[in-house]
Amino acid sequence: MNAKHDYDALEREYITGDMGLRELARSHGIQHHSLITVQARKREWVRKRSEYQAGASEKAVIYMADEEGARRAREAKVRDNAIDAIDEAITKMRSDMQGTQKVLENGEWVERPYYLIKPTEVAMLIDRLQVLFGRPSTISEERNLGINLNSGPIDANILRGIVEATRGLGPVIGNSSSSPIPRLDRTREN
Repeated sequence: MNAKHDYDALEREYITGDMGLRELARSHGIQHHSLITVQARKREWVRKRSEYQAGASEKAVIYMADEEGARRAREAKVRDNAIDAIDEAITKMRSDMQGTQKVLENGEWVERPYYLIKPTEVAMLIDRLQVLFGRPSTISEERNLGINLNSGPIDANILRGIVEATRGLGPVIGNSSSSPIPRLDRTREN
């Protein structure tokens, strides 16, 4: 007995799914997968599936781009709000610098500056918001002279001269274009 199959439904399932023709036949109890293979060739299921997947991929890319755009817009808005908050805090602090309040101190009324927003609080706010702007929350600085001590110990007077030169205390050696840092006048032995 030759049962009639709903090839339209099978086509939709194949095009929108990811299973192969044999697996599709097996899942619907069709013993001879060649029946589905013939219909798939006639109706161009493979081409339709690739077009469907390309369209779905394009829609997914558009959706993800829209989501990324919305995320970036939200991030820009948060940054703008943070800048506004910092600006308002600094403006408020500046206006508060003019303000005073009378305080009883040792039995005498004295005028003291009155801060609603303290400078330390503004500094703390700015430090906390550094991460939001993609900057480090703390900034450290490292300095070095690039001295190689592999050639042996350095005389204390030379080290003192280097320290004085870096602090601007030492005498200028030679013309103004030469370095104030003393030179080691020894050759390296191999």
